[in-house]
Amino acid sequence: MTRTGGDERRRQLLTEAIRLFGAGGFDGTSLDQIADASGVRKQTLLYYFPTKESLFQACVDTVGSRLATEFERALEGEFAEPWNRVEAVIGVMFRLAEEWPEFPMFVREASWQDARTVSKFAGLLEPLRMRALEFLERGMNDGVFRRQDPALLLFTLYTAVVGSLTEAGVLRAVAGGPTGLDALKRREKELLEFVRSALVPRP
Repeated sequence: MTRTGGDERRRQLLTEAIRLFGAGGFDGTSLDQIADASGVRKQTLLYYFPTKESLFQACVDTVGSRLATEFERALEGEFAEPWNRVEAVIGVMFRLAEEWPEFPMFVREASWQDARTVSKFAGLLEPLRMRALEFLERGMNDGVFRRQDPALLLFTLYTAVVGSLTEAGVLRAVAGGPTGLDALKRREKELLEFVRSALVPRP
């Protein structure tokens, strides 16, 4: 097998693993299921990932890296006002959920794993977390955002976004088509209104 072919097979295995881990959880998903969904023998899967744990950790790396890349891309360039930057970041999560319905479900599953997995996932996004804290602090100092604990605010916003996407992801996966997409867009609009109300300074 050529190197290119090997890389492609590895990506295929990770794609199916993320989908199945997101839908069935770590404990509810077997290597046999992932191999079958990928159209390979279990021995082939074990060649790339010797254990289920190593496969799951590779999925964490894949999802974390994809999120970091998409966030960086969304934050490039200038924004007319700070709120536009917030919209861009939230928009990344919802566009990814629309394109990749399994992604929010996998994020939820990863957050339920052991401390090492949670720490690893957080580490992949740490540079973006620090940028977000600096952005919120600067906005508060400039009077654009309401004065509050930026770390607690960021945590609240993160859990609100992931929670919304998890529920919307279920609707998308079950209903599919326009119904799921409409639900996703409606949830994004509701979440943006919630975030704006949390950031706008009180009179």
